[in-house]
Amino acid sequence: MKILFFLLLTLFFATIGFAEVSHQSDKTNKKIEKIEEKLDTTKEELTKYTQITEDTKERVGDISSSVDRFTTALSIFGTLVTIVLIFVAWSSRNSAISEAKNTAQEEAQKQFDKWVKEKAKDFAEKEVHFEKIMNDKIKLFEDNVDVKTIQIMFENAVGYGRNKQYTEALKSYDEIIRSYAKSQNETISVKVVMSIFNKGVTLSEMDKTDEAIKIYDELISTYTDSKIDEIIESVAIAKIKKGITLGQLNKPDEAIKIYEKFITTYKDSKIERIREVLILAIQNKLEIEVILDKPISDDKILLEKLNQTSKDMAIIDMLLLLQNAKTSLQDSELQSWLEKYKDVKYSGWGFDELYRWIERATDGEEVKQRIRSYIETFKTHLHRA
Repeated sequence: MKILFFLLLTLFFATIGFAEVSHQSDKTNKKIEKIEEKLDTTKEELTKYTQITEDTKERVGDISSSVDRFTTALSIFGTLVTIVLIFVAWSSRNSAISEAKNTAQEEAQKQFDKWVKEKAKDFAEKEVHFEKIMNDKIKLFEDNVDVKTIQIMFENAVGYGRNKQYTEALKSYDEIIRSYAKSQNETISVKVVMSIFNKGVTLSEMDKTDEAIKIYDELISTYTDSKIDEIIESVAIAKIKKGITLGQLNKPDEAIKIYEKFITTYKDSKIERIREVLILAIQNKLEIEVILDKPISDDKILLEKLNQTSKDMAIIDMLLLLQNAKTSLQDSELQSWLEKYKDVKYSGWGFDELYRWIERATDGEEVKQRIRSYIETFKTHLHRA
């Protein structure tokens, strides 16, 4: 029963299920039809799309070909551009390198020129310095030779004069003057000036007083502005010698002017030799004043400023005594003089002018004899051995 019931139940459900299946089958068939319709439509559309795809593929192929051609062209163009850029870059590089080289060369040339100029200047300065050193050494050597030579020549000339070989002495002095007058060496210049001076003295010794005065004038005019003490001394002494020579030529007025100017010029000199000569100028001036019967100027104040010796003052006092002897006896004054200057000797003072003075004097014979005896006494005392 159970089994039958089960079978009937199963059959029932199977019938229901079959009906349902049949119904569902119909629905499914309808759906399938619709699907087939859609498939047909889809096929048509697919066919269209396929056609479109084919067309698209052809276009894409065309485009691809175009793109390939464009790409090729672009690649070629790019290559060309690259080549051009490389060329331009290379050219620019070469130009830059060339310009840099030129700039570097120009700068190097400038530096080289500057270096050359500096070295040339340095070399020129060193060359000048070296040349100066060499010239100085050569000049020093030449000067040393010349100094020794002129010293020998000068000593020979002085020796000729001492032996009264005046012609030979003059030749030697002239040779010195001619050979060395333009020398800048101080020692040589001094010897040249001394040679000119000695030439004047030699001419005086030969009684060529006019020529001697010309020589003194030449020395004075040429070397009056010298700053060398020895030459200043020689110029000063030449003036004194000129005054003495004028006195020997019986030109006392001209001589006294020389002495007056000399005293004014050199009264404040610090050079010892000139101070000594200054005293001689005062003595000679006083002697001329005595000879000319002029009032004796008061130069004692100036003498006090000088380093006068007993010898110098002995001459001054002698001249004052002789001046007064024309108007009065000076026997006691003469004895006082002899006592005061008993130790004084002065062989360098000449009495020739005083002798000539008294011989020319217009005073009475008694006065002249008195003065002559005084002169003899002074000469004997001063020139004693």
